[in-house]
Amino acid sequence: MSTNLKPEFISPFSSRVRHGVSNRRSSLVRNCIFAALTGIVSATSAHAAEQQAIPGWQSILGLQLKTEFNCDFDKVLFDREVEVAGKMSLEGRARCLDGREFDFSRAAEHEKFDVRLCTPTVC
Repeated sequence: MSTNLKPEFISPFSSRVRHGVSNRRSSLVRNCIFAALTGIVSATSAHAAEQQAIPGWQSILGLQLKTEFNCDFDKVLFDREVEVAGKMSLEGRARCLDGREFDFSRAAEHEKFDVRLCTPTVC
């Protein structure tokens, strides 16, 4: 006596599915997709706002650190503008992803940064 009792798969698009269950399921799927897309959009806009807040000189400093010291720029630990001989200069400290720290200064906006490795005896 061999009865072939296989469970029957009922697709959510099948006419056998009650409309109430199907509508709730599709509504749930729509809500999940909407929530996921909303999260992606808000994360992207937050990242874009963060990118816009970074001053241009930090990008230039990061490029100079990469070319001269093979440093993958992480962040500026501190920076300040100092008046020297009636001109404003910029100085501060930057950190690489590998943990190295560099002191930097720039006498004028159009000049390269003077960059020095920060060692415990110097800093």
